Amino acid sequence: MKRIIFCSLLLALTCDVSAKPFYSYDLYGTVTGDAAAADSLADVDIGDEFLIRLDIGKQDSGEHSISFQGVIGGWTIFEQETNGFYHWGDWSPERLYTTGSLSPLAPPEGSGSTVHPNDIYLTLLGMEQTGTVPIPEENRLVRDTGEINLDQFHSGGFQFWFFNQMDGSSQSSEHDLFGRITRIMKVPEPGTLVLSVLGLAFLLIKRHKCHLR
Repeated sequence: MKRIIFCSLLLALTCDVSAKPFYSYDLYGTVTGDAAAADSLADVDIGDEFLIRLDIGKQDSGEHSISFQGVIGGWTIFEQETNGFYHWGDWSPERLYTTGSLSPLAPPEGSGSTVHPNDIYLTLLGMEQTGTVPIPEENRLVRDTGEINLDQFHSGGFQFWFFNQMDGSSQSSEHDLFGRITRIMKVPEPGTLVLSVLGLAFLLIKRHKCHLR
């Protein structure tokens, strides 16, 4: 019975995911600096790996709806809602950047201090440097639908802006922690997830029936 309930829960979650109009990607990379910012944090250090799940929706009025969550070193970032803007031109690489988060950001542990988070930003850079010449949508780093052209991805990163207050002090110092995104992987489409869950449900239910015989 527990397996059947578990399968029903999986199906419900999968159907909920399939109804959301966005693309999902996993961003992998490492913390790169700066040293003072990393020294202020107990669970994050330079060289630590991170994984961020990025959900990006269709462009509306010039911006994409963005949400992300993940783990940077030993710091867990809960879901953050924000906006993303795709930009090309001025002979710079095309890029997607997020604005400040619209959600509260849970702080990482301080190293003998209290961390007061301000914002965390994400940036993705593409390959194209075309000046003012428009890029056909099929060649863009980010299409209007929110789909990322992984062949066009060059690099990216995050910036965590925070203030650090040492224990027993009334003073705080401003810091920026940086990380470099080195790899992006697309999360399977909701339809693929539905098929996978249906297959798992079939196997679990079949095993349950065999056990009852």
